[in-house]
Amino acid sequence: MATRKLLIVDDMDSIRALVAAIGRDAGFEVLQANNGEQALFSCQTLDVDVVICDQNMPRMSGEAFVAKLREADTRTPVIMLTGETDRDKIAALIAVGINGFIRKPFKPEQIYQALARIKPRAAAD
Repeated sequence: MATRKLLIVDDMDSIRALVAAIGRDAGFEVLQANNGEQALFSCQTLDVDVVICDQNMPRMSGEAFVAKLREADTRTPVIMLTGETDRDKIAALIAVGINGFIRKPFKPEQIYQALARIKPRAAAD
């Protein structure tokens, strides 16, 4: 079975490093992008199984990234990392197509649990 790919999108190196370590420990091949534009390119050129994305980033927000991604790809699960607590803003993220969210600050176990729920593509098809 091919290794599943996790794309981490965050403008903070420390967050990307932490989530990358968790992803590798969970058995994923880890790809990284520091903004939504890079993430879109990665999703268009690589076979990504799941995306964990920050909401607040320069150049392109997580919400804008997901909206663009969903124009061409409705299947890749996207988990949003956000400090947002406003229900209307969370609802807007769900409306653009996120599959779940984890509030910052988060515990590593939350990332492990989210990744454990991701089914391999062959099983999901």
